[in-house]
Amino acid sequence: MKYTVLSLLLTGALTQATSTVLAQTDQNRTIPTKIADLLAKAPAADSAELIANAKAVADLGENGLIELIKQLNGSGDKSRQHFAVSGFSFYSTQTGRENWRALATSAYGKALEQVTDPVTQQFLVAQLEIVGKNDALPFLKPLLGNPRLVDAASRAMAAINTPEALASLTEALNAADANSKLAIVQALGHAKYQPAGTAILTIAKEADGPLKNAAYYALASIGTPAAESMLAAAAKQAGYRFENNEASAAYLQLLGAQTGNKASTLKKATALMNSLQQPNQSATRIAVLKLLCNLQGDAAVPTLMAALKDKNIEYRQAALQFASPYLTNETAAAWLKNASSLTPVAKSELVNAFAEKGIKAAAPLALQLLESKDPAIRKNSMNAAVQLAGDKVLPILGVYLKTAAAEEAESITKAMLLASPTAAIETAAAVLPAANTAGKAASIQLLGERAASAQVPLVLPYLSSEDTQLKEAAARSLTQMVIPEQLESLFPLLANGPSEADLKNRQDIVISALNGIKNPTLQTKQLLNVYRSLPPEKQANYYRVMASLGGTTFQQEVTGGYEKASSAAQLKMATALGGWKNGEALNAVFKLASSSQSPELTNALLTAFIQQVRMSNQTGENKYLMIRDLLPKADQRQQATLLNELGKISTYPSVFYTAEFLNNTGLKNAAANAVMNACLNNPQLKGAQIHQILEKAIASLSGNESDYLKAAVRKHLASLPKEGDFLPLFNGRDLSGWKGLVGNPISRSKMDAITLAREQDKANAKMREGWSVKDGLLVFNGHGDNLCTDKAYRDFELFVDWKITKDGDAGIYLRGTPQVQIWDTSRRDVGAEVGSGGLYNNQKNPSKPLVLADNAIGDWNQFRILMEGDMVTVYLNGKLVADKVPLENYWDRSLPLFREEQIELQAHGTYVAYRDIYLREIKTPEPFTLSDAEKAAGFKVLFDGSSLHEWVGNKSAYIIEDGNLAVYPKRGGNGNLYTKDEYADFIYRFEFKLTPGANNGVGLRAPLEGDAAYEGMEVQILDNDADIYKNLQVYQYHGSVYGVLPAKRGYLKPVGEWNEEEIELIGNKIKVTLNGTVILEGDLAAAAANGTVDKREHPGLKRSTGHIGFLGHGDTLFFRNIRIKDLRAKEEPVKPTKKRSKKRKKN
Repeated sequence: MKYTVLSLLLTGALTQATSTVLAQTDQNRTIPTKIADLLAKAPAADSAELIANAKAVADLGENGLIELIKQLNGSGDKSRQHFAVSGFSFYSTQTGRENWRALATSAYGKALEQVTDPVTQQFLVAQLEIVGKNDALPFLKPLLGNPRLVDAASRAMAAINTPEALASLTEALNAADANSKLAIVQALGHAKYQPAGTAILTIAKEADGPLKNAAYYALASIGTPAAESMLAAAAKQAGYRFENNEASAAYLQLLGAQTGNKASTLKKATALMNSLQQPNQSATRIAVLKLLCNLQGDAAVPTLMAALKDKNIEYRQAALQFASPYLTNETAAAWLKNASSLTPVAKSELVNAFAEKGIKAAAPLALQLLESKDPAIRKNSMNAAVQLAGDKVLPILGVYLKTAAAEEAESITKAMLLASPTAAIETAAAVLPAANTAGKAASIQLLGERAASAQVPLVLPYLSSEDTQLKEAAARSLTQMVIPEQLESLFPLLANGPSEADLKNRQDIVISALNGIKNPTLQTKQLLNVYRSLPPEKQANYYRVMASLGGTTFQQEVTGGYEKASSAAQLKMATALGGWKNGEALNAVFKLASSSQSPELTNALLTAFIQQVRMSNQTGENKYLMIRDLLPKADQRQQATLLNELGKISTYPSVFYTAEFLNNTGLKNAAANAVMNACLNNPQLKGAQIHQILEKAIASLSGNESDYLKAAVRKHLASLPKEGDFLPLFNGRDLSGWKGLVGNPISRSKMDAITLAREQDKANAKMREGWSVKDGLLVFNGHGDNLCTDKAYRDFELFVDWKITKDGDAGIYLRGTPQVQIWDTSRRDVGAEVGSGGLYNNQKNPSKPLVLADNAIGDWNQFRILMEGDMVTVYLNGKLVADKVPLENYWDRSLPLFREEQIELQAHGTYVAYRDIYLREIKTPEPFTLSDAEKAAGFKVLFDGSSLHEWVGNKSAYIIEDGNLAVYPKRGGNGNLYTKDEYADFIYRFEFKLTPGANNGVGLRAPLEGDAAYEGMEVQILDNDADIYKNLQVYQYHGSVYGVLPAKRGYLKPVGEWNEEEIELIGNKIKVTLNGTVILEGDLAAAAANGTVDKREHPGLKRSTGHIGFLGHGDTLFFRNIRIKDLRAKEEPVKPTKKRSKKRKKN
């Protein structure tokens, strides 16, 4: 059980991430604080944390451990407490931890008296079973009279297994009821406690049912001699069968335990054996036979020999099992002499027993059996014959193999595999030429299993056999036999013009030999040397070999010769590329199919493309882009297959495109299935447009087989929101919805309406010089300025496909601000090798993409861009390249990003094309604004739901979500989030929403380094009602100045609701108001005059100014509407040193 506990603990979930070190992690914490922190770290993630948690439990002391255990009382999730206590139990039993063990025993025992929950009581008794010694008995003995706990307590006392514990169990039998007696008797029997025999014998005579059976078991385990006559009678009454009750098993167990008078016991056992003649007594006969062996040792050999003559195969096999210790080289002669009177089947069983022991003296008998006319006897003896007689058996087996039927031939070769590899190979090779078909096939198979490379020349001719069985056997075996050194003789197999079926087998043989070359360079060189030496018509036979090996070199070899190859060779190239290893040739096949003009070749390439799409691990977005380009070239059958592949790609652009085929008579069924599957696989696809597509798909499907899918879609639609539609920004026909660029957001804001309209007219005229619509694409020819949406946008999700040419350079402005970068990654001189999708003009926040995800120049790419507040997330071709990165205001970095502005497609002097521009506006609350009263009072907004411009620090864990400041510690980052400015005296207002067990804090007058709770001060943010915090000190609850001043409780709203809080700090005076109630008001200096209540040093209380911060403790929670009134005297601000900024690209 101890090991089970450890296993459970080590496989526990990961501990919550802790983003900073707070006051709660200090060693001088109170017991409730220590418990809360300990539980926050349970369960442990690994053994190191498990040990650390056990030490933390030990540090609680006895009273603290009892307090922890008392938390197990009541309802709710107590898994953390269970993990903490169980882990401590395990480690307290380790060597050198006697003090921990004694602590655990005392605490568990005393806690037993204080908890009332039955499950918790059972848990504590189980822990006492692990840690307890005699010191646990005072706590366990009273439980023997408790109907619910007697079973657990009895087991625990039996596990303690001291004379005192077992005597106490025996004594308890006198006053116990039937249920309690059952538990106690079982425990005593398990402990084999002899002094309890008399009391249990009395119970066995008087009781019935389960208690009588338990008493039988206990008496047998203890070995009580006085119980023999009673058990013998009971066993006889049960017909000496095990299934009726425990009597027969108990009687035999008791006989086996009587070692004092072996002769008497042997006599009883022998008599019992003689009386067991019924077929349903087989199990009992075997048990008695085992008892006789235990009693007699090697003197039981005659009995075992006699048992081999029995007709019952189970009994014979049991006898051979029991005989194993007595089957020796010294006793072999006697056993073999006895064998003369055995049936052939029993002889074969005995021979196999000798073979298992490696006793060679049985070899003659094995060889004799091998010459039997009965194929079953020969089959049962073959393996033993080889094991005992070794290689000299092989000539005999070889003779049989020449004429054997298929089943016997298989048995023979399996036996031959037990011989030495060299001898087995030689025999098979010798037999092969003269054997019948079954013998030849089996011999070839053996040579393959033994990887007999030297026999390759012998087997090779069978590749041309007219007998299909032999040809296939040779093909299979040669893949196991060939080695790289034989490639010179194997390559010609591919040049002799075999049939297509034979060619595949021969290619597999060559592939196997090539795979033996572990150096990829040498492997490539050897194959290419031969390949390049062949005429084009012979090279085609090597394409599949290259495809199986994979790699870019072989791929380039195939595709590089494509244009000059004959049509027949091109078809074979297409077939090989379709089977290319791991879908590595997807891009190559796409390129060839895109440019193919021949209908036959196009068909073959599209078939290959479909194969590669299915094998490739490229993103669904990339597959969609390629499928979309090729689908118009496919025939209707291939189009239906490609639509089916689109059904595996659950993105809006893919679904929108697939839905266009719902109007196609020949493809509507395939399109309907595809959009249904895509939407069912991704519940995030929603909106009125998705509803319309799915309704149309349901109407398009026909056939009874579609009913199940229709029903699933209708159920899906019932719960699918209709809000959140994506709308096209580009209609594919003209520039409706777009306009030319006028200045920038700041300069435009300074223009009056007339001036702006005049400048807009000029910009629109210029727009038409560079931007146009061609073949449904939005194209920039390289001349002109940015193209802008008519409408301004706040938060949104944007899909856009784009394509550039060599040296291309473009971008997408968000809210009028540059930019999500697009460029030719070969332009290393400007740093383009990092790829597209980064926020190019950022200086303080990341500007480069996380990964390189661009497709080749001339191919389509797809952006998915999410703009939430000032944070930007970008996916390029399905890969995350920017993860909630704040976009800086390029036009004036001292200002936050514009809340609402136009989207722009950048003009940067090179060709770029766009299509499928879809946008979904994300509904977020209006930015928070100050009330008139707050404006008049001089408040300033620090967070309005749209930007973290006023903040510094951890912007990975603290992000904008739905207009709120969300804290997600698992997103990473380092430290806390602080105001970028320092404040001395102020009124700070904010709203917050807790999650269960959430813990955070507001740091005041804090430096950016060190423990803000002490180097500054911390006003606690806490879910006061969480069970793990119920025993904290008063100065640790919500609203308290941590360790200094306690706040009143009872004014938090329920978890999940928004709270309003105000913190007023003027000099040493602090006041905290929660939801309209002042929960704390006091003088910091006075509170610390004689030492703080937590007895700690708080140097931050002496600071006159500092940052305000949110101090994370690994929990999720939310903030909003943060504002401040700075009460300090107005001073001339110090101008920051101007930093050199990266020059913006010119438009």
